[in-house]
Amino acid sequence: MRPAIPLLLIVGILLGPVYYAYCLLFSGETTQTIEMTERASRWVTRDGTILRFANGQAYKPLALALSPDMNRVVLRLNFTFPQSSSARSAIEIQYQATLVQLDHTVLERPMVLRVVRAGTQTRDIGPLEIPYPAEYLFLLEEAGEPELVPALSLELIEHIETPVRSIVWTGLGLLMIAAFIALRDTVRAVRSRRSR
Repeated sequence: MRPAIPLLLIVGILLGPVYYAYCLLFSGETTQTIEMTERASRWVTRDGTILRFANGQAYKPLALALSPDMNRVVLRLNFTFPQSSSARSAIEIQYQATLVQLDHTVLERPMVLRVVRAGTQTRDIGPLEIPYPAEYLFLLEEAGEPELVPALSLELIEHIETPVRSIVWTGLGLLMIAAFIALRDTVRAVRSRRSR
């Protein structure tokens, strides 16, 4: 193997997948953590709007004050499930996360959590660009009557870095060059063995 191939692979992985994952998963700061405990099929918001949930229950709607100086924003849901008493190997629970500003739906995200054992599962909503300061309403609905009800918290994470596309594409390009060189050298080696 040429010494250039491992170097191209290392640099390509660092500039491509590692840099991208760092920006989306590890950058930013948690500024709020809210425990979500109350669930009902009907809620009244602060402005008097009545929200009814026909397909199941929803957690108490959360009013979040968001502004552009927080950009970019991620809402991280942490579901901590207890041990199931069911004999089945896995349980699936469906959720619908919605972010609303006035009468405008900013984001809708369906989620299916597959619960095999006790523990915590995390789901990120975003990153979101907040265009102007306002109060947003976060809703989390669950479909049906889930067998397990998790302990749930919402983290508000601000200042998520935006990956620089040229860096990510450079990393992916280096990975493709390393793969091409390795493949070419392998084909040449096989051909030279056959010709002997």
